[in-house]
Amino acid sequence: MTNSVSGVEQTAEQSVFQSSLSVEAKIERARTELLDFSARNRLLNVPRFSKSAKTIDIVDERSSEVFRILVSEGKAMTFLAGAKGREAKDGRDAEDVVELALPDDDDRDERGRLVRHGDTKLQTRMTPNALQKRLLDLHFDARTLEEEQGVNILYLGLGTLRWIDPNNAENIRYAPLLLIPVLLERGSAADRFKLKARQEDYASNLSLEGFLDRVHKISMPAFEASDQFSFDKYASDVAAVISIKAGWSVQPDDIVLGFFSFAKFLMYRDLDPTLWPQNGKFTDRPLITSLVSNGFNSGEELLSETANIDEHILPSEMTHIVDADSSQTAAIHEVRRGRDLVIQGPPGTGKSQTIANVIAS
Repeated sequence: MTNSVSGVEQTAEQSVFQSSLSVEAKIERARTELLDFSARNRLLNVPRFSKSAKTIDIVDERSSEVFRILVSEGKAMTFLAGAKGREAKDGRDAEDVVELALPDDDDRDERGRLVRHGDTKLQTRMTPNALQKRLLDLHFDARTLEEEQGVNILYLGLGTLRWIDPNNAENIRYAPLLLIPVLLERGSAADRFKLKARQEDYASNLSLEGFLDRVHKISMPAFEASDQFSFDKYASDVAAVISIKAGWSVQPDDIVLGFFSFAKFLMYRDLDPTLWPQNGKFTDRPLITSLVSNGFNSGEELLSETANIDEHILPSEMTHIVDADSSQTAAIHEVRRGRDLVIQGPPGTGKSQTIANVIAS
């Protein structure tokens, strides 16, 4: 059964790229494979108040104020744990019974805002121990992911769209509206974690935009990260466009810290031919048309894997910035000659080093 299914999928794939469809149509078929509109995508279904998911829900704060403090003013924020309950209720452990550690007053500033919403403390319902553990996990995982992948995926999500799964009305989903790239840092193990906005642009939820457009035919409001950006207005505009959906709503002050990745959606958007200059579309490039339609002409043979590279490559041509073995050296040499290559290999075989040497050469 498995072989049969695989055969069907392979035939279908071949029929697309070997068909008479235009290059644009073939690219469109391929780029849709980058989209994930399932409930597994955190950008469409972020876990709420989960004990297992590596997220931290922020409560009783205002998204507009958090945006002002973190982004507009560039200040750091800290986290405020809830207070442990004194008694266990409903069979739960006392560690799970948490009350908000709110100030006792409702003092307001000169603009009428509650003072507690304008401070630099982000409130949670987590116990002190649970909060510290979650922050440690997020801190170390974010650092590891960035070191390994070269990108940051730790974001503070401001506001959510509460939407209902069209296939099951009982499934309520929450999708973040605005994503602020952030970092967690502390001076020493005894210091409190501080949350800071990174020197990168905040962004709208591209996966949500694609999901609403493709599945529900709803166009999200225009978004631009600028000094004039108003979160309240953006949330209000989103609420207006989704008002046609019964049971859907915008929760402007839902705030969650966690890992969100939309790299595949960025690739999906970059591969949209309509976003390229009219006289410079990537679908007109010979490399692309050969790849998806015309095929490649056989040219001069590449250096054999068993060839003695000393007979073909002079030491003066080996402008390497990191070590390279003979197979990597041969690949670098072919690229310098103007050849287009696909380099394959399992982890640890030097693909990244080869790319670095190619760029340097």
